[in-house]
Amino acid sequence: MSLKRRLITYIMLIFLLIMLLVGYVLIVQQKDIFQEEIERRGKLLARTLAEISKEALLVHEFSTLSKNVMSFESEQDVVGVKIINNNGRILAALDRDLEGTFNKKSYEQKQNYVDDDKLITVTDIIVDEDVIGRTIITLSQQTLKNKINYSIRMMVVILTSSFLLLTFIIHITSDYYLEPITNLAKIVRKIPESDFKISKLKSKNPPLELKELYNSVIWMYEEMLIIRKSLIEKTQMATLGKMSAYLAHEIRNPLEAISGAVEVIKLKRESDFHNGFFEIINEEIETLNNFLEEFLNFARIKSYEFKKIDIINLLNDISKLLESMIKNNNITLIKEFNSQHRYIKGDINKIKSVFTNIILNSVEAIKKSGYIKIKVEDSEDFILIYIEDNGSGINNKDLDKIFDPFFTTKKSGSGIGLSISKEIIEKHDGKIDAEVENNTIFKIKLPIYKDDSGNEKDINS
Repeated sequence: MSLKRRLITYIMLIFLLIMLLVGYVLIVQQKDIFQEEIERRGKLLARTLAEISKEALLVHEFSTLSKNVMSFESEQDVVGVKIINNNGRILAALDRDLEGTFNKKSYEQKQNYVDDDKLITVTDIIVDEDVIGRTIITLSQQTLKNKINYSIRMMVVILTSSFLLLTFIIHITSDYYLEPITNLAKIVRKIPESDFKISKLKSKNPPLELKELYNSVIWMYEEMLIIRKSLIEKTQMATLGKMSAYLAHEIRNPLEAISGAVEVIKLKRESDFHNGFFEIINEEIETLNNFLEEFLNFARIKSYEFKKIDIINLLNDISKLLESMIKNNNITLIKEFNSQHRYIKGDINKIKSVFTNIILNSVEAIKKSGYIKIKVEDSEDFILIYIEDNGSGINNKDLDKIFDPFFTTKKSGSGIGLSISKEIIEKHDGKIDAEVENNTIFKIKLPIYKDDSGNEKDINS
């Protein structure tokens, strides 16, 4: 059942129950009011008959008593009028055949009696504090029943009309109030499709009560994209890891055989090795070996040995290692971090390869003359390392692809260096991003090393 139908059904049921309860209470109250009214009228008629019949009863003027009784014949709902003496003999009655007979029922001191849906009101005729007879007025309760039935019919008509009107109103208004949810459902349903755009969802302005729901869906979608991308990357890495190990195994053996054969030829001097062909062969073999070594590193990336690392010392060591290459290319290395020691927990060789790879990429991007800046900042829980260069840069359209395996814009690159770096950083619970403004900046975020109590470790710990 749709949300709209549920809303209409639940509201209608609640409304129906409330209206039935209210209707029942009103009908009961109206019945009591009608009952009190007819009882009051019966008492009034009985007292009036008793007052006008006192003297006639004292002097036994039965004709006067009959006239008094007959005067009530035209009263509404009156079906019986009697005057009896203390012995119960009927002295006057609307039904003249009853006169002279004795009343079949002896009444107690009560004034009102209900008999066969008729209200019987009895009033004493008192003279000088002596009871000399009684007046009996019998009223039909059919009018009371008719009024109650009419009230019930009107209540049913009102209830039915209100029910139909409310159904129509809810049907119209529910479309308005449920529209944000309907829109959300339509937009979310398009997520698997190619035409889904998160900007459409973000541009909606839902009611305040649904804003958190919209924000949650946006957050879940963005998290889903991250998870999906991560799963794809992990699948690719697992596949490529197996492929690289197989490829390295199948290619390295022939390369070793070729290398050995070249060495034998050189030793036997069966050809003129001064023409440089042997050097070219050896260089190409070395190039292939280096390429295979990258693949093997890719396959062995899952092996980690975590320990405490001083990130400042590590960056200084890498700077010294690459110092001659940087100077030879007329590049200035700028280091913006102090001597304060900052620690992370990780595999020193893996982390070292990440920074080395990024700095070497910067050197290749600059080519000749420029600068590389390494900046270190820290927050409460993380260390942030920025590596910036003013080289040729990365196209904005390629920013989302540079960490994908085998994506490269270099003619001689393998395209797995940054993908390996990304996996290494993520294995350390960190994050690596790149952005391009005037320069290319790589931002690496790594958690600060803390002891078991949650306190940051310093140099004296």
